[in-house]
Amino acid sequence: MRFDELEEREQLALTGLVRLMVRMDGQFSPGEVDAVAALAREVGAGGFWATMARAQTIEMDELGKQVEQVRPAVREWMYGVLVGLAAVDGIEESESELLTWLMDIWEMHAD
Repeated sequence: MRFDELEEREQLALTGLVRLMVRMDGQFSPGEVDAVAALAREVGAGGFWATMARAQTIEMDELGKQVEQVRPAVREWMYGVLVGLAAVDGIEESESELLTWLMDIWEMHAD
């Protein structure tokens, strides 16, 4: 999926969640740096980095509102991106909690 295919609220949700995910375990590891850079290249770096900068100022309750509005067709893709990012250096408990929260918000069910 390309970044410009996402609605503005989805772009903000993705970048906000990426920022949150890489900070959940208290460190931004070299593997996570590489994974975020690869994600930016994959989805379209210009828009991704500009929105990432905007996401720095978003409050948690506002991020939650953006996350709730992600279209069902985008949720699974976005969840997969976040799982991949978390798995780079092993999924910590805090990262797992974020992923569980997303599954609840998006009403995704583990198969």
